[in-house]
Amino acid sequence: MLGACSSPTASLPTLASTQAGPYRVGAGDKLHIVVQDLTTADGDYIVEDTGAISLPYIKQVNVAGLTYREIEQGIAATLLRQGIMTGDPVVNVGPVELRPFYVVGEVNQPGQFAYRQGMTVLAALSAAGGYTYRAQTGKVAITRQVDGKDVTAQADETTIILPGDRIRVYERWF
Repeated sequence: MLGACSSPTASLPTLASTQAGPYRVGAGDKLHIVVQDLTTADGDYIVEDTGAISLPYIKQVNVAGLTYREIEQGIAATLLRQGIMTGDPVVNVGPVELRPFYVVGEVNQPGQFAYRQGMTVLAALSAAGGYTYRAQTGKVAITRQVDGKDVTAQADETTIILPGDRIRVYERWF
C-alpha cells in the first residue's frame, strides 16, 4: 500500500509569490553606476563575493542585501562624508546583469540559467528543458537567500523566482 507515501516538499513551508519585494543586490550582480559631476566614477561594477564593489575615491562599498535606492543613498552619503562632493550628490544605480538561477533534479537539462525580471517557476523549468518522466510535477523546492540566510520552501509553477534562486524538482514516488 503506497497511500502513506508523501512528497519531499510536503514538510516545507510555502514560498508566497508576493515575497518577491524590491530586488536586493547580491554577489555576482553587475551594476551600472552614474554619479552626476563625477564622471570618473561612472561605469559597470561587479559585486564581489564579499558583497562589495570598488569605486574610485571611496574604495570599497558594501552593497549586498541592499536595494538600488539604498546603494544610491549610501554612495551619496559617503561622497559627502569624505568631502569628495558637496551639496546633494546625484547617484543612479541600475542592473546590467543579475545573478543566474539554478535548476536541479528531475529536469531534462539541469544547470545555471540567465535570470529575466518577472520569471516564474514554470519559465525556469522550461529553460531547463521541462520535467523528466520521473518528476514530481506541480510543486518544487526553492532555496533563496533571505536576510543573509538560506531558506528552503515549497513553491508552485506560478511563484516568481529571484536571481540566485536554486530550484529543485524531486522524483515522484511510483
